[in-house]
Amino acid sequence: MSHSCTDTLAPRQAPACAPHDDRGRFESRLLLAAACAGLFLAGCGDTGTWTNIHVLNDAGLTTLPDSSTYPDAGAVVLLDEGSMEIFGGGEIGYSVFERHRIVRILNSRGHRYANVMIPYGSSSTVENIQARTLTRDGRVAPLKQEDIFDVSLYPGFVFFSDQRARLFALPAVEDGAIIEYSYRIQIRDRAFWHSWVFQEEEPVLLSRFTLVKPGEWNLVFRSYGIPVEPASAAAPAGFKSRHVWELREIPPLHAEAAMPPGHEIAARIALAPVGFVSWTDVSNWYNEIAAPRMKGGTLVRMLADSLTRHTGDPEARLRALYEWVRDEIRYIAVEIGIGGFQPHFAEEIAEKRYGDCKDMVILLCALAREVDIEVVPVLISTRQNGIPDTLLPSPLQFNHLIAFAPGRGAPGTWMDATDKACPFGTLPWYDQGMPVIPARPRGENAAIHTPAQEAVRNLSRLRWDVRLAADGSATVQGQDDLSGAVANEMRHELRIYDRRETRTWIETFLAQRIPGMELDTFSVAGVKPVEDPLTVSYTFHAPAFAQRRDSELVVHPGRISGFLLDEYFRSTDRIYPIRFRFGSARDIELTLHLPAGWELRGSRADSLHTPYGSGVWSVHNSRAGSILAIRHELRGGEVPAGKYRDFRTFLDGMRQRDERDLVFCNSRLNTVP
Repeated sequence: MSHSCTDTLAPRQAPACAPHDDRGRFESRLLLAAACAGLFLAGCGDTGTWTNIHVLNDAGLTTLPDSSTYPDAGAVVLLDEGSMEIFGGGEIGYSVFERHRIVRILNSRGHRYANVMIPYGSSSTVENIQARTLTRDGRVAPLKQEDIFDVSLYPGFVFFSDQRARLFALPAVEDGAIIEYSYRIQIRDRAFWHSWVFQEEEPVLLSRFTLVKPGEWNLVFRSYGIPVEPASAAAPAGFKSRHVWELREIPPLHAEAAMPPGHEIAARIALAPVGFVSWTDVSNWYNEIAAPRMKGGTLVRMLADSLTRHTGDPEARLRALYEWVRDEIRYIAVEIGIGGFQPHFAEEIAEKRYGDCKDMVILLCALAREVDIEVVPVLISTRQNGIPDTLLPSPLQFNHLIAFAPGRGAPGTWMDATDKACPFGTLPWYDQGMPVIPARPRGENAAIHTPAQEAVRNLSRLRWDVRLAADGSATVQGQDDLSGAVANEMRHELRIYDRRETRTWIETFLAQRIPGMELDTFSVAGVKPVEDPLTVSYTFHAPAFAQRRDSELVVHPGRISGFLLDEYFRSTDRIYPIRFRFGSARDIELTLHLPAGWELRGSRADSLHTPYGSGVWSVHNSRAGSILAIRHELRGGEVPAGKYRDFRTFLDGMRQRDERDLVFCNSRLNTVP
């Protein structure tokens, strides 16, 4: 989302009706004076270089902001300043990143800013951490060095990692306090700080990033969210140039349902690493670090032979290799090597039978090579991570690795063995329709796109055969057939369940639609082995499938259809676009067998067609019984914020049509003797 600088950067004023709280203003002036005094005193001590007396003036402050100025905020970032200086010429010796932040805590929602994590890797060291809290009454509470901890960056997700973090919590934090901290990171080799984010979930008054680099380097950067250009001081080769990006009065990001990933909409800049001028460079770079790891040994050769000896068909062979890697290699995130990009050796992965996405891809490539099938690693940014900027060649935009066999059919065969619920020859929804970079020796076909399935291929088809009694009770034989992304989503849940847990899951699914139901039988197919369609079959009985009302029986289709999307979009306005994970279609068919003397009151046919999706509803009598048919289709893609109200009208129209009751009547009960 783009903004105009004029609108976005205009200073935010307190509301004209804000109450005059002299006590609050006095406390703000007292704290401002204490902050300035604290900064001044720090300049006279041993740690004088870590703060600056002019910081608050740089932010354009005459009084400290408080809750009257920002009534919806939990904190206000007064200053966020970072600088990166790079030492060395064409080959980086090392670089130094320094950061300094000052935040005013307004209320309990802002207390999280006092918990600080500083990530670093095996090629970097964190130095000179200093932090303190300035309380409302002007007291200074410094952070003690023994209260700084060194932890794994991914303690709950990554099994082993050389990515770590320094962690600390600022002391004496209270509403109205100011927290301040700074640190320095020394980074070796070619890595350096490649991005700067100006915008946060709370208002930011001043954010500044400075890059000092060798003059012979070309500066390649992109800005997002809010356009920003650097103030630059150029320098000839052999000297250093200086570039400063700065934004003021940056509004907070607001969370909305189904919004794009944060880094697509936040105000930020991204820098291309040294040596990456085109996507060919990225492709060739990853091939250089990955290709040596694809060479198989004795175990890989034996494994490839045992999995493929029963067939000479290349596609069947590739399928057997993919399914073995998907089903037999445990996913364990292991972040080591070059920024987490470099995989383990294929032989080692085959022996240990665990690894992360890059390990699974490397093993699949090595196995395929043993049976003369070309499979290449492919760098991809998943949809959760965001769509990469194709104008900024950088491997740092990608967070995942998948595989591609270019010779298998006209479009080739795409594979993501990390997704344990994904059938051969398809990709999970989060890999579809994304620009990707295959790793090749000379960077051939450096930038291509993964295929995207049409909405109708992500299909759920619900069929119920209902035998309805005169008191509203019923016995039901049902089946739900799913394919594509909707099948993958359900398969992810069901694959980890035992039979008892599966039964509970089905009972919950049905009880949400028919209160009081009791499950009689069930079966599931398509989970193991992984294949479409995924089929869930069941029978159940319910004491109140229909509601008895005098001489009528009433069935509520809206509860059965389960269309609840409108409930997530009730606000009247929208800031960001709505982005669907994937488009989908749903068919519902109910065949109702009625007791003698009962018949459907009227028939019905309706439809709704919009750019966002469509719906078709029909009710009619047939020899088999009364049949209700509903079809929902959501196009997917993205809905611009400017079209939000039209989209909400579409959702409301779908829900209203679903909610129309089916009414059955018995003319005999209306007969007057």
